[in-house]
Amino acid sequence: MIPKRISFVAPPFAGHLNPLLELATAAADAGYQVTVVTGTARLAAVATLGLRGVALPCLAGQPMERIADTERRVGSHPGRLLDQLRRSLTLMATARDELSALWHTEPPDLVVADSVAAAAGLAAHRLGLPWITTIATPFALECRRGVPSYLGGWSEGTTLFHRLRDAAGRAVVRGVKRSLAMAVRRQLATLETGVYRADGSEACYSPTAILGFGLHELEFQRDWPAVFRMIGPCFRNPEPIGMPSLPPGGPRVLVTLGTHLPWAKATLADDLAWLAARRPNLVLVGSLGMAAAGTDGRPLAANAVLFPFLPYAAGLPWFDAVIHHGGAGITYAAIAAGKPAVVVPHDYDQFDYAARVVAKGAGLRVARLRSQATLTALDRVLAPAALPALAGLAAAAARYRPGAAFLAEVAQLVGS
Repeated sequence: MIPKRISFVAPPFAGHLNPLLELATAAADAGYQVTVVTGTARLAAVATLGLRGVALPCLAGQPMERIADTERRVGSHPGRLLDQLRRSLTLMATARDELSALWHTEPPDLVVADSVAAAAGLAAHRLGLPWITTIATPFALECRRGVPSYLGGWSEGTTLFHRLRDAAGRAVVRGVKRSLAMAVRRQLATLETGVYRADGSEACYSPTAILGFGLHELEFQRDWPAVFRMIGPCFRNPEPIGMPSLPPGGPRVLVTLGTHLPWAKATLADDLAWLAARRPNLVLVGSLGMAAAGTDGRPLAANAVLFPFLPYAAGLPWFDAVIHHGGAGITYAAIAAGKPAVVVPHDYDQFDYAARVVAKGAGLRVARLRSQATLTALDRVLAPAALPALAGLAAAAARYRPGAAFLAEVAQLVGS
């Protein structure tokens, strides 16, 4: 029997590609014929796992990186949002056509597309192929009840005021999306899509299956779309790294601002040195999130060092706490490892992750890295039994089996 073919599509961003590589490896081990479609820069990581990789020509020269890695915060600034959207849609049209040509020659039985790789869903729909959306930020999905996201990191409440606030917030989010869609309506027409389908569901996600890389235990109460399944966090880097040379002493604190937003990391070295001078009892270890920049650390002080890159899953056992930006990967990795966090959100979904980390007892939130508030928060999270709920969250994370849940979904759609 010829094995079923699955094509995984993700942008060349570690936080989006690595979870799909985890699922692609599970699919290959289960006997499926797997292809991973991404950018040229990530083909080596795909090959490391023994998987077949294909690079889209339109991703040469890092066009997606230039869109995502903005020179300043995007936030809710309408002009910056619109510019980012227009550039994304232009690239999406080319990617859709390249994927359509690829799959017309080698049609897969199933497409698995990262939520950012909306072009894959458009190509799959054009060719009549079944597809699954995977999403690392489940709360980005619109719901009819519950706390809306991308509004600065709202937490949930139980009063009438909170219900009215949430309803107004959901209306604002939908209204902004409709307004942006009107501004780019010609590009959307070229893509033969809109923001919403006739049934009100979001057109960028699969109408058949949406799989979330998250934890129900971390989420606020809401009504998820009927096709949504939470399969658990996927955050492991496919390229393991040995234990680096760290300054003596302790406790050890990992400081990372992720792989995007270079403007946020421009002062990381100075901020780390500032913190180290005020907490000489701690060892502060920074990561710039630059996997291709080597492995040698740069000493910043007797108790501080800055590395180009440290993997979350492999590296977190070395540390006692984490200061991070509220990205999906580090948020789930810290929880799974049972490490308390101080979250310094900068942009995008990071404020919403910070709200959940605080509300569920996994850490504290501060506004600026170089601040007395960060020092105070560090002291608090490093205190014995400071976050009693964290152990329960870590145990909950350990119960998820994302690979098995994914394979069950695939078997339902295309068989084994």
